[in-house]
Amino acid sequence: MSTPARRPVRALTMLALLALSSAALADTDCARQDRSAWMPESQFREQMKRQGVQITKFRITPGNCYEIYGFDANGRKLEIYYDPVDARPVEEVASSHLASPRHP
Repeated sequence: MSTPARRPVRALTMLALLALSSAALADTDCARQDRSAWMPESQFREQMKRQGVQITKFRITPGNCYEIYGFDANGRKLEIYYDPVDARPVEEVASSHLASPRHP
């Protein structure tokens, strides 16, 4: 059983955890247009390849963005959201300078 003095601390801790989990679930919103207006995934991947981006993971987010994980031409690790209509970067979540992965 918790003591009366611990209840406010426990309540504040729970509120903080709830706020953090809500922020983690929030997703970037991108395309408002119908999927027929979106750039095909194959064309998007080819455009990224021409820019020197190596995609290691690709997904469509609940917010209708193309999200990629990978490496840029300089070996920086990337996690970026793109608008699927025009392949415009919407939000860069993470990037850091790492060695590019080695592939045969």
